Amino acid sequence: MADCPTEGIKLSFLKDLARGDLLDNLKLCDGSKAIFWDPMLKGPFNQIIDWGVLKQHGVKKMFELQEQIPVEVVDNKWQSVIMLIRPNLVMVDLVNTALRSLTVSQREKIDFHIIFVSRKSTMCMQQLEKHNIIGEFKNILELELDLIPFDHDLLTLEYPMGFREMSAELDDSCLYQVSRSLMSLQSYFGFFPNIIGVGPSAAKVNTMIQRMRKEGAAHEKPLTPRIENLVLIDRTVDLITPLSTQLTYEGLIDELFGIRNNTATFPGRAFLSDEEQAQVQDEVKPKQTLLTSNDTIYNVARDLNFNAIGPFLKKKAKQISAAYDEKHDAKSLMELKKFVSKLPHMQAEKKALEVQTAIAGLVKKRIDNKEFHQKLGIEQILREGIEVDRINEDIEDMIYRGEPLLKILRLLCIQCIAADGLKPKIMEFYKREIIHSYGYHHLITFDRLEKCGLLFMHEKTPKKSYPILRSTLNLTVEKINEKEPTDIAYVYSGYAPLTVRLVNWMTQRSGLKYLADMVKHLPGPAFNDTQKLSSAQDRLEHTDNHTLVYFLGGCTYAEVSALRFLAQHHPNNATFTIATTKLINGNSLLETLVEPAPTKSNVPDFLN
Repeated sequence: MADCPTEGIKLSFLKDLARGDLLDNLKLCDGSKAIFWDPMLKGPFNQIIDWGVLKQHGVKKMFELQEQIPVEVVDNKWQSVIMLIRPNLVMVDLVNTALRSLTVSQREKIDFHIIFVSRKSTMCMQQLEKHNIIGEFKNILELELDLIPFDHDLLTLEYPMGFREMSAELDDSCLYQVSRSLMSLQSYFGFFPNIIGVGPSAAKVNTMIQRMRKEGAAHEKPLTPRIENLVLIDRTVDLITPLSTQLTYEGLIDELFGIRNNTATFPGRAFLSDEEQAQVQDEVKPKQTLLTSNDTIYNVARDLNFNAIGPFLKKKAKQISAAYDEKHDAKSLMELKKFVSKLPHMQAEKKALEVQTAIAGLVKKRIDNKEFHQKLGIEQILREGIEVDRINEDIEDMIYRGEPLLKILRLLCIQCIAADGLKPKIMEFYKREIIHSYGYHHLITFDRLEKCGLLFMHEKTPKKSYPILRSTLNLTVEKINEKEPTDIAYVYSGYAPLTVRLVNWMTQRSGLKYLADMVKHLPGPAFNDTQKLSSAQDRLEHTDNHTLVYFLGGCTYAEVSALRFLAQHHPNNATFTIATTKLINGNSLLETLVEPAPTKSNVPDFLN
């Protein structure tokens, strides 16, 4: 296992740990190997290990786990077949189906192994026994994979169903995983002296990590606490933010094209020159682009409001052009050598600029239309609490036109939260029209939305929670400079994420002490605990003002940008590491709650 870092809050070593654990597990599987991936795991593992390394360790081919094992696995006489899955019953059932697609004689020629990520649960083991296949596996292993570094300041658990589990199903599996990841971080960076949290899930995680620490007290090591504050934020505390359209460059890419594991897919033709486009008549293959801080252009551009992207790219183009012109000024051999030494960096920047210019053009093309700006206008009106106590005609028209349901639900939920609940007649109207237009299976969708606090009835004596928070925390900012911002509200062009406003107050003014009047308007408990350090730890010098902000239920790219902006302008010079159960946007959040349309395979025979 790799050593933990000795200085600063460096996160890259977590990839080394996960990579090492995976390779250790592969060593337990003899001979040539075929890996069958849980579809939800392949992307995260691409962040920590590449195909070349797996090939060096005997992996011949990788497949997505499906109901049938390809014949080539048997024909090629690969010795080991490794099922790499999450610990849930659906995946165990799929493993059973896949195994039984082979005959007994075919299975006897192969060593089967199963690796649970991050742990094998009792229920999964019982399910393997129920299917009578537990004896088929030579090894049943565990691979600890908690937080994955997606960037130098960003960690993700990649738990896509986390919000639904913790809010709609009251399943604490995700919160247990969060707690384990926090204990793991504390084993490297020391215990967090201060734990601040808001929301019911945050309180549960706090209880879990306190219990875990008590259980492992005998093995505690005196480490200098490198992270001063842990801030736990339950997504249900602020649902308007993810439902709103992100307006940072990175946020818009996610909204329009989807960013998966730091990668987005774009139409390939956009990356061809005008000359190449004229020559190529056939369809161009989509282009997958890696979007990380390793790209020096994207590293700056991602956190800008999209209205600042054009001027930024033009400025970079002029700088690169001026750098190339330096070759004409090189008069001596030394000056020429200096220019040549800078050439690789200049060429890389020029290529990166071309890619980002093409992506920015694609984004602009998608948002330069009446429909997009109309949606932004509706969001703004609803967030400001204007006419939220009546049926919104724009939402009504969208339903009648059969527009995408996710678009409608995002606006409907914003209206509900901004109004502190919908009046019964309005709620029934929306439900009736949506079910009539989109199907009766959405009765289940509405049930989940209500359990998560996205839709709820207006109380006879409403608390007016959101209007108070909007006013007190200055969530809507009228005059915002999008190109040279002075407030985090630039990430939504005039709306400041409630979560980031809370983090600012918590880290600037001694936790929740000055938020007492506001937290009573937030769902669930709020707390500010101090972890008692051992006598050896007490004698150690504490770290600088570094805060780990952990979003329980998902975090948007716009919130990440807002926290980076906050760190640059924080009066106490606070720095932040951001962790989340999943990087989300409004669509991906609601997709986990929307009931799919019934198909023949999931409808009882008597209804077919």
